[in-house]
Amino acid sequence: MKKILWSFLVLVGLVALSSCDDDKQVDFKTLPASIQEFVGTYFADVKVIKSEKDDEEPRYKVWLSNGFELKFYKDGGWQEVDGNWQVLPSALQMGILPGNLLTYTATEYPDAGIVEAARYSWGYQVELNTAPAIELHFNNDGEITMTDRR
Repeated sequence: MKKILWSFLVLVGLVALSSCDDDKQVDFKTLPASIQEFVGTYFADVKVIKSEKDDEEPRYKVWLSNGFELKFYKDGGWQEVDGNWQVLPSALQMGILPGNLLTYTATEYPDAGIVEAARYSWGYQVELNTAPAIELHFNNDGEITMTDRR
């Protein structure tokens, strides 16, 4: 009897947790103009598969047909660009990342490419397509602050 009760409680808990998803699918055309402009500028020939608004964070998420995943802050500024192990396009890197950061990665890791970039209040985080993966942290001026080998 106790096993049945515990199984029931676990099932109820899982159902409750799965219903806590605060992401709402929205039409891409309803997202802030800055998000539409970002996608149009850096991914002009790529189809938007899905876009969501997360009320809890709050932020926006956009999935593209080329496998890229984009996250934006509530004000429409970019938060994260994840290429899912595809190197971020050069124009995108030059458009969103500080020159010091790009110079450092090109000099120190000439055979690696940036496959993910994120922007936070403290600075930037990029992931390189090395084996093992290397995550680099930079301050807002693009100066290296930390290296993490995974």
